Amino acid sequence: MPEEEPLLHQLGAYDPEEATRLADLLEKHGVHYEIETDQSALTGANDFPGLQFGVNPESAKILIFVPEAELAKAQGLVGQRP
Repeated sequence: MPEEEPLLHQLGAYDPEEATRLADLLEKHGVHYEIETDQSALTGANDFPGLQFGVNPESAKILIFVPEAELAKAQGLVGQRP
């Protein structure tokens, strides 16, 4: 019987710098994670002048997902500094 893949929960959506920090921290503590990118902020919904003048600072985000069994542990690590 094949193993079922664990149910993943989104830990959050982060800018690349914060996502890199969290990925390192999760690895250090042995928490399995998966990442995806969310580029919806970069679609045509944003007006170019707003981006050009810095009044609309939205950018692509990195979504981090962890298994349900490790969610509480991962949430506890989010606020920690390496």
